[in-house]
Amino acid sequence: MAILDDLLHFLGTHNTTLSQVIHTIIVSKPESSSAPAAEILKNEIITSAPIIIHGFKHQPVIQKIVHQIAEETYTSEIQELVDKDNGWHFGASTATAEQIQQFRLEDLGQNIKSKAPNLWRMVGGVMEGKRRREQVEDLIVEAEEDWYWQEVNRIEDENLIASGKSVSSNVSGPERVAAQIRKLAERRGAILTIRKMTAISIMMLTLNQKCNAFSSILGVFCHANNTPEKVAEVLSRMGIAISISATHDAIHSLSNQARETIQRLGKSQMVAYAYDNFDVDLKSSVPTVERATDSLQHLTSGLLFSLPVGTKKEDLRCSRKLWEQSRLNDQLPDDRPNIAPKPDWRNLLKLHRDLRELDRHGMSSRDRWNAWKFLHTLVNEGSAYFRKFRNHIGKPEVVEQIPLSKTQTYPVRAMDISNSTVAGNIDAITNLMEQGYGALDELDDETLDELMEFVVLFHGDLGTGERLSGAQLQRSIETSPFRRLQFVIFVFGLFHLKMACADAIWRMFIRTPLARLDDTSVMAHVGILRTKETGKITSNPRFRRMHQVIMHDGTCRRLDCWKTEIKKKNRNITSLDEFAATEPTLEDLKVLANSLAMDYVGRQSTLLKLRSKPSKERDRQYENCLLINQYYLLYEELTYAMNAGDIGRVEACFLPWASLFKATGKHKYASVIVEHVTNIQFVYDKKLACAVRYSMLINPTGKEGKFRAVDWCVELNNLYTKTMNVVAGPNKTVANLVKESVLIEVFRDCHLTLEKNLVLNHLTTHHSEPDMTATFHALSQAMDRTTPHSPVRGRKTEFEIVDMLDRGLEALAQSNAGEGLLGGAEEEARPDGEDLSVDLMW
Repeated sequence: MAILDDLLHFLGTHNTTLSQVIHTIIVSKPESSSAPAAEILKNEIITSAPIIIHGFKHQPVIQKIVHQIAEETYTSEIQELVDKDNGWHFGASTATAEQIQQFRLEDLGQNIKSKAPNLWRMVGGVMEGKRRREQVEDLIVEAEEDWYWQEVNRIEDENLIASGKSVSSNVSGPERVAAQIRKLAERRGAILTIRKMTAISIMMLTLNQKCNAFSSILGVFCHANNTPEKVAEVLSRMGIAISISATHDAIHSLSNQARETIQRLGKSQMVAYAYDNFDVDLKSSVPTVERATDSLQHLTSGLLFSLPVGTKKEDLRCSRKLWEQSRLNDQLPDDRPNIAPKPDWRNLLKLHRDLRELDRHGMSSRDRWNAWKFLHTLVNEGSAYFRKFRNHIGKPEVVEQIPLSKTQTYPVRAMDISNSTVAGNIDAITNLMEQGYGALDELDDETLDELMEFVVLFHGDLGTGERLSGAQLQRSIETSPFRRLQFVIFVFGLFHLKMACADAIWRMFIRTPLARLDDTSVMAHVGILRTKETGKITSNPRFRRMHQVIMHDGTCRRLDCWKTEIKKKNRNITSLDEFAATEPTLEDLKVLANSLAMDYVGRQSTLLKLRSKPSKERDRQYENCLLINQYYLLYEELTYAMNAGDIGRVEACFLPWASLFKATGKHKYASVIVEHVTNIQFVYDKKLACAVRYSMLINPTGKEGKFRAVDWCVELNNLYTKTMNVVAGPNKTVANLVKESVLIEVFRDCHLTLEKNLVLNHLTTHHSEPDMTATFHALSQAMDRTTPHSPVRGRKTEFEIVDMLDRGLEALAQSNAGEGLLGGAEEEARPDGEDLSVDLMW
């Protein structure tokens, strides 16, 4: 070509080469005489660089140079990433719980994008490749299939009564596909980002072993999930997780930090403790002469939590005063004026007595709560029309609300102690005090005496309270305040009380075979609600199963009350759907709810009037159903009050439930309620009583309606300890379990951190409630036939339910209900994982 010949002639004339000419153009300075021409040529070269490089891409020399430049660029960027100032160094030997809680993969991604943009683009380009168009097509197919199956489910559900959760019909198929495409694209984009960050994290770890934040979180996560060591080693070799030894260093550091935190809080004396026994089966234990085949270990777990808002340290300085009042104190005369009164059931009558006052409608506070519950049931479980009132019915009146704040809870180190004995409980108390204050035997007498001036609240179940009472009785002759456990104040757990309430209802309505025979009985309804579980329910069911029976049967019975009352007022209306068609106002519904609370609940005046009729005019099954409604509502009221943190309403339930416990043979629960009420009214001063009462319900999340009983939180930690820490293997010993038990919250935080960072949205413990629409409809049809709430003259029953509230009050009056926890033998039920899930759903 002529242009090439001219170029060669030019280069020969000037005795130079093409590379020298290009170099001169590139390095030319702006102030030179040839600057304008050089600048034009330079811009031309830069603009054409991609074409030039692309033309030489198959030349080995050019490839080597380009790769070398890219390598230098990526190396420089990743060197900057691993710098300590970027915050991605995780020292295993100095690991803290805050590092796990605050880890955000999103922050790592943003840091990489800003510090290493070329590396980020390169990794993304390699992972995405040329499949972007194919991926969009895949998204369309997935979205169409997803929409198709949703439509199939909608068609199948058309035969059921609408539950209010059906697929919306306002969105067309194409629009739904487009929405699904967006969701799937977002999900795939998030997954791609996670994989890019994982790949770069491996590079960072390879370059600098200290730059291991992501891999450290994964290492702790693997340990928390009992990942086999071989799998953990494989992940470590791949650079995904830190080594097992580093993980153990992190666990050791976290354990020490937790111990220091517990001791710091314990020394503040602004905390309370709770403890309970739990059993684990460590099959890895080696048989010895002492323990030939016994692999079942009896341990004690504990929980430390902050005292209620408003409590001051000086409020707890009353240990000496309480000892001077105590009836266990034989050093003072029994006729002293300030001696503590004996527990008396009549003190229950003085508790919130203003709640029994009647309003202008003749309704007490409990009647008004029952009316609200009737309305709440209709709005949430009735016809779809009533859903619009959900946000307008409000909440029931508050008796005494615990201030809403997040309760700081910390699991303490588990103890290799069996608290099934008095000695075991003494050891547990001593161990908990040492975890909170340090070694007590190292304290001088003056410091220990000062410490014993303050009372400490210990929460537990009735077994714990019984053995603590025995320990204080046995140790009452000791001269040392510490040895006689002068500082201990026991507070019973409301979760176990709630379990006892469910058991009392079972005893009243199901335990007796004759009580199961009527068509309107609880057991007849159980046959519809739980067709395949009738045998389990008749033979002392677990708490969760009985709780659901009460909730579901109570809902259906209240809906039937609505239907019955509406028919009574208008014979042309035969169903709730027909009633909804009349479009009643909220005020209309409130008036009806008040009538239901007064007429369809077994109030003493109502029952007395019904049962005073001649035998031929009485409907004994109708009377039974009114009592069932009453006791169901008492259970619902206690459940609601506990979740809402309304300690005043919880206490308002003490009198009826103490009566029911006494009537059903659960004497210890009646006794502990009477003793507790006597103490908070007449023994503790006002500020201490407030601290005791408000500490019975804590709020680990700080959210409204999420209050939990202290003993429920302990049982939940027991469940996590057994599921997370107990697996077969030589390393799962009691010592190891005790060491890691203090990290239960850390392990849970690690789970939540990774679930959030790795977009594992489908993994949750908060499962939705089952759709009971069809089941409730079947039970409703059965009640239409049996008419449990419509009086039928002369209708007899196989088993007449006695007014247990009246019988219980008589039993309380006739017996010494203040016997305390030392009298009688009564086995206490132990909750399991399913029982604990009740408070997560209701």
